[in-house]
Amino acid sequence: MVLFRWLITLLIVPFLFSSTVSGYSLSDIKKWCSQTPNPKPCEYYLSDNAFNKPIKNKSDFLKVSLQVALDQAQKGQENTKSLGPKCRNSQERAAWADCLELYEYTIQRLNEILDPNTKFTQVDAQTWLSTALTNLETCKDGFYDLSVSDHVLPLLSNNVTKLISNALSLNKVSDQQQSYKDGFPTWVKPSDRKLLRSSYAFAKANVVVAKDGSGKYKTVKAAIDAAPQNSNDRYVIYVKQGTYDEQIVIKAKNIMLVGDGIGKTIISGSKSVQGGSTTFNSATVGKQIFILP
Repeated sequence: MVLFRWLITLLIVPFLFSSTVSGYSLSDIKKWCSQTPNPKPCEYYLSDNAFNKPIKNKSDFLKVSLQVALDQAQKGQENTKSLGPKCRNSQERAAWADCLELYEYTIQRLNEILDPNTKFTQVDAQTWLSTALTNLETCKDGFYDLSVSDHVLPLLSNNVTKLISNALSLNKVSDQQQSYKDGFPTWVKPSDRKLLRSSYAFAKANVVVAKDGSGKYKTVKAAIDAAPQNSNDRYVIYVKQGTYDEQIVIKAKNIMLVGDGIGKTIISGSKSVQGGSTTFNSATVGKQIFILP
């Protein structure tokens, strides 16, 4: 398949190492990269990079590793964009469009971690890196669903995933670093703990969805579409008992769905890969990551 040959050509980088290293000695590169699960791409990109940031400790190495991952993710995004005209059918175009969106989310997450003005914990960074890695794996899954031949599929895993995996490993969070209170992580606010525990959520619902018309909306999608898009407060949507045959994408922030319980409130979508949808767009309820302007 022409599209996939181009994808391989653009994304697979040979691991050739130059004896001329810009910024770091080869011995230092090997020493630091040996601490990662994927030392070969680490060595390649550090030796082929114009970084002048000193690596004095693990924290410095993590920052450099994140910058390398971001740079390659941006190049991967540009390479993926160039594949658009080579898509031969609607299914290939759908998988390609998913990858563009997923690359955008990945780049946003890496930028957030590298931005000195972003307030976050090490646990937050681990979550964002996991998300970035999952995004690219989902991109790859979309191409798997096109039934590409077995000898091509392994080559679709590009070096960006390995570089993010390295950063994820370097940022490793121990169990002792995650603290809990009343059975919830400490980052869960007291008000949210109440919402997650009892019928308090029903009483605090901003709107009610009910198929019988007893609520403000008859569909979950209508309630979500009408919700504030950028609220700093939790927006609670109470979905009464019933089966809602819907496909939902939540784009707003701080949305909380609460139902009447397992087997009572059911949201049932019908999209699937076999039905012509891509992996990324087959979710019954999906949350779109908020992209900053």
